Amino acid sequence: DRLLFDVPAGLVTVRLSYDVDAVQGAEIDAPQPLTTGIVLGVADIAACVGLSPDDVRASSHPPLLATVGNTYVIAEVDPARLDAAVPDLAHFRRLLDATPGLDGRFSLYLYARTGAATLAARMFAPLVGTYEDPATGSAATPLAALLLSLTDGDRAAFDISQGVKMGRPSLLRASARRTPDGIRASVGGSSVPVLAGTVTL
Repeated sequence: DRLLFDVPAGLVTVRLSYDVDAVQGAEIDAPQPLTTGIVLGVADIAACVGLSPDDVRASSHPPLLATVGNTYVIAEVDPARLDAAVPDLAHFRRLLDATPGLDGRFSLYLYARTGAATLAARMFAPLVGTYEDPATGSAATPLAALLLSLTDGDRAAFDISQGVKMGRPSLLRASARRTPDGIRASVGGSSVPVLAGTVTL
């Protein structure tokens, strides 16, 4: 019921959940505590996805780099404008080239608050061939950790819908908790089997 993956960022713990005898889903612990990095300009982030600077919300936090093992630029946007985001490859490239603090990697995770503990999100990484991703667990964890860091609470949990605009809806359940070495985060959910196969090596 418990697996350990040894990845470059550290040890990733995976806990499986079952429906009778079949694996139904899993919860994954990110390998590192939250670390935040550089802050990016609202206008720059808006330009990367074809939005107005007014569509990007910076009252809770500015667009910034955050990681719990896998690094993303995280930015909050107006819920009414999340679906309007369209990645602009030229702006992505321009901002990456002009920002040494990105260390040559620029994956943008946009989110919008839809309720007290519900969020909607979209992830764009067009410079590495991911125009848009329908379910980004490795971005949901730094988001949950970041949101907890903005409060005085010990724990937080969020349901994050993603992939809706793509026609591939997903639901991720992300949580964060304060620990002696910092804010740690986990993400999980269930899966829907769509195919099965066998590989002979």
